[in-house]
Amino acid sequence: MKKTKVTFASALLCMGSGGVFADSHEAAPELPNIVPVETWTCNFQDGKTMADLDKAAAAWNEWMDDEDIGSYFAAIVTPNYFGEVMFDVGWLGAWKDGNAMGTGTDLWVNEGGDVGAQFNEVCNWESHTGYASMNIRRPGADEEDDKTFVLSFSNCSIKDGKSFDDVMVGMNAWKEHQDANGFQASTWMMFPIYGESNSEYSFKLLEGHDNHAAFGADFELMGNGGHWVKSNEIFEDLLDCDIARVYDARTVRDWAEEDDG
Repeated sequence: MKKTKVTFASALLCMGSGGVFADSHEAAPELPNIVPVETWTCNFQDGKTMADLDKAAAAWNEWMDDEDIGSYFAAIVTPNYFGEVMFDVGWLGAWKDGNAMGTGTDLWVNEGGDVGAQFNEVCNWESHTGYASMNIRRPGADEEDDKTFVLSFSNCSIKDGKSFDDVMVGMNAWKEHQDANGFQASTWMMFPIYGESNSEYSFKLLEGHDNHAAFGADFELMGNGGHWVKSNEIFEDLLDCDIARVYDARTVRDWAEEDDG
């Protein structure tokens, strides 16, 4: 079956015309915030290990501090559940907005060569992809502010005859169901816009959990709690999603705290 490809530009047009999460009686829709996200995938150079990557990341963090860059988040991700083709380690980065992405990238390209060389000594970079990321659900921050968490990614395609608006209505319905039934996942939709060689899907569906205990609790709700029935009811006619890949993640750089003064 031919899958519906939704570009980021057409998604924005749909959001502007369809209202996304807003009630149909509201005068103006509330548009979700779009954040630029990048992923790198790495296979270790011969003889290199995670310890070497941590040393490179530490040098990078020192450089970022010296340049007073507080608008970039980064995490190192390692595969947990994965298929036949997989990378050794990944890098997930996010800027606070497009302006931060632009100025930060200029600085990195023009002045980050020495630090970049340290990363290149450790990693053979297999891919670098840019996304427009849209948050769908964020239950709340972990009170313990733990720097480790769990991520799962699925590639999803919108089914023929369905629109982006239809998908957003479904996403909102599932979010409300999760809110009412104690689910712990945070959810994002990530639209590939730069560097992606696989164009056979519409977006990546990303779910995040504070730890594997929370991940397992949501599994229990879906399976033995019977909530897969509601999920199928909402999404069966909307999306085709492949099998999720699951990664263990740890933060290597966080946002700078906002100055309230």
